[in-house]
Parts: sequence; structure tokens; C-alpha cells
Amino acid sequence: MISRIKRWLFSLQFGIFLLILMAVYVTFGTLLPQNLPDAFYVENYAWNTLVLLLGFNKAYSSWIFRVIMVLFLINLSGCTLKMIPSLQRRFHHNYFPSPTLNAENLWPDHATLATMLPLLKKKGFTVSESPDEPGTYRAVRHRFGVFGPTITHIGIITIILSSFVGNYFAQEGFFNLMPGETASFHEENFSVSLSDFYITHREDGSVEQYYSDLMVLENDIPIKEETIWVNKPLRHNGMMLYQTSFGWASKLQIRETASGDLVQESYMRDEETIFFQPAHLNIQLFGYYPDFQIGMDGMPLTMTQEKRNPHYAVVLYHFGEFVDSFIMNPDQRFTYLDYEISFPDSVMYTGLIFRKDYGYYAVLLGCLFLLAGLMLAFYFYPKYIYIRDGVLHAISRQNSWGFSMWLKRQMSQFNKKEGDIQ
Repeated sequence: MISRIKRWLFSLQFGIFLLILMAVYVTFGTLLPQNLPDAFYVENYAWNTLVLLLGFNKAYSSWIFRVIMVLFLINLSGCTLKMIPSLQRRFHHNYFPSPTLNAENLWPDHATLATMLPLLKKKGFTVSESPDEPGTYRAVRHRFGVFGPTITHIGIITIILSSFVGNYFAQEGFFNLMPGETASFHEENFSVSLSDFYITHREDGSVEQYYSDLMVLENDIPIKEETIWVNKPLRHNGMMLYQTSFGWASKLQIRETASGDLVQESYMRDEETIFFQPAHLNIQLFGYYPDFQIGMDGMPLTMTQEKRNPHYAVVLYHFGEFVDSFIMNPDQRFTYLDYEISFPDSVMYTGLIFRKDYGYYAVLLGCLFLLAGLMLAFYFYPKYIYIRDGVLHAISRQNSWGFSMWLKRQMSQFNKKEGDIQ
């Protein structure tokens, strides 16, 4: 019974089943919004019970997904260990597979053993006479490529294990910075300050790219400056900072109408509300529109992110009761009771994700193993040639068609060369 379970765990069929199961599970995780409150799924999906029960709302960190991955690791590790004795036998210098009964004879027209053997050696083959068949020769190239699948498996195992470790111990989060603001990472003993944030535009006004000029400080001393953008993060002391988003922060100013004195100044983001206690007034910035237009539905919108026609949509509440709403530009002021309200300017802020992944370098190592294994399996796989006077057979387990076509081209060039000589 135990042996049957073991055979099934380490079988190719079980591995394929797990891959299909993994693909189906990840598909749900891709289609559904992730890591939102349970109430969101209850309100928006009729099959919410199944979503929450099977963990589709947090597909990549759910216990079901982790169980699937652990089983896949067990299966892949077992398959890899089962392959090793066979690979060792095939790597031994005495190993040489026999040609198939219907193997095509690729012997060129004008060839002799005296001309063919040096040619194969020139192409990188190790040529030796068969001990069992005098006059018959065996040529071998890239014998080490037999370990390609094993190295590929090791790479996959390393990547999965490293991802588990990295996700479990990773530190990550999100924060916004306005120019001049600083964020500190005390455990890593450094902080970052945003020197500037800016975006570039295409000819149609759409956003092409956005950039953050960051300064790294240690003990309040600047040590380096770096510009980051999407897919070009900042790396420091094992921490990664990724450019992810941007927005506008609008300067709110409240002045006394009679004296013109500034009594409050602060920055507001879209849909943010500030309470002004002296007038018991809630000021909500419904939205900032750098390139203001009125849409067909009568709602304000911005055509681009460039400051071409900046306007602000503002809503006022007094003691929680709606007072008024209005749209104003930076030069306008709105008066309520004894105070003037204005939004003279807006500045862009950056949205950054920070992440410290302890499995990062191990994942890179796994990727190198994976790449090396694939190169061995698809380009440097073992190639065998059975040769005797008048007979030449190409033998390969990985890519027999590709190897045969390559050898045909070599023999065709040999024929052409020999024909020209004659």
C-alpha cells in the first residue's frame, strides 16, 4: 500500500494533475480581485461562499495553494531522485544507444572512414572504435547534457522554496511621498527623501512614464541619489523601492476675510476631507483636474495629467449638513461666513512600494539553474553517431529530428565540398 502511494506521489501523472490544478486555481486568483474584505465578495459574487471557502480571494497565499505547491515539490523532488541512477548510467563513457531499426542512413556519397572520422572530431565529437564491433565507430558529443532535465528540476525546486521563504519573512508596504518629504526604515538604518517627482507625456497628452528622484540618507547624511521609474527600482540594504503610482496633492488655504490673515494651510488629496474647527466646516476636495473639462454626463474630468486648465471641485458641509459645492480655478476664492477658501496650487506626489525579500537571491540562483538546465536540454543535449564504412546513423533521445537535420546539413556541405574537389 505504501509503495503504491509512493509510486503515485512520484509519478508523472500526478505531476501533470497538480499542474492542471495549479493552473485552474491561479486562473481564479487572476480573475478575482485579491485581498479585499470578505464583505466585498459577499456583496458582489453569488458564489461568495465558495470563493471564501477555497481561498480564491487570496489565491497566492491561501493554505490550499500552499498545499498544492508542497505536493508539487514532493512530486518533482521524487521524480528527480528517480532519474539520477539512469542519468549516471547514460553519462558513463561506455554508454552508447543503439540506432533504431528504421534509422536513416546519412552517409555522404563521396565519404570514406578516413575522411569522416577527422570531420566528426573537428565538429567536437569524441570518436572511438566499438570494442564489440571492429571497424565500427561511435561518436559522442555533449554527453554532459544528459543532466539538463535534472538541473531544470533543481532550478524549479529552488525557485518555489525560495518564494515560500521570501513570502513568509518578507517585509513590504506602501507609502506616498511629496517632494521634500522623507520616509524612514529604522531596521535597515536608512531613510529616503523625495527630491522631485515628474511625469513625461506622449504627443496625445497621455502619460508615458513617471519618475521619482530619491535621495538615500544614513544618519541624516546623504549617501546617494537615484532616479527610479516603473520596472527600475531602488535597491539599498536589502530593501527594494518600486515606483507604482502617482497623484496630486492640492494646497488648501483658509484666510480671514477681514484681515486677509492665513489661518490654516494644508495639502489635500482627492476625496479627502479636512475639518476647520473655527467655522465647524468640513471641506471636501472632490477632485483636482489639471486639464479640466465637463464630460457628457455633466461630471468634471481631466483630459490629461498636464497643468493646462487646472480646476478644483469642492464640497462644503457645516455641522455635517451639506452647504454648497463649486468648481474653482487656482485664482479664485470662495467666501463662507468670515473666511475665504482657496486652492492656489497642486503638486504631484509619488506612490512607492517597499519590499525586503529574503528569498530574492535564492530565486535568482534558481533562475540560473533553470536557464542552465534548459540550455543543456534543448541545445547541448547528448548526440550520438553510429558509423562504419557506408553507414552513418544519428541517435538522440531529446531531439532526434533536430539532430538528424543538423547532421544532414553537415553531410550535404561535405558532399558539395568533395564534389567540387573532384
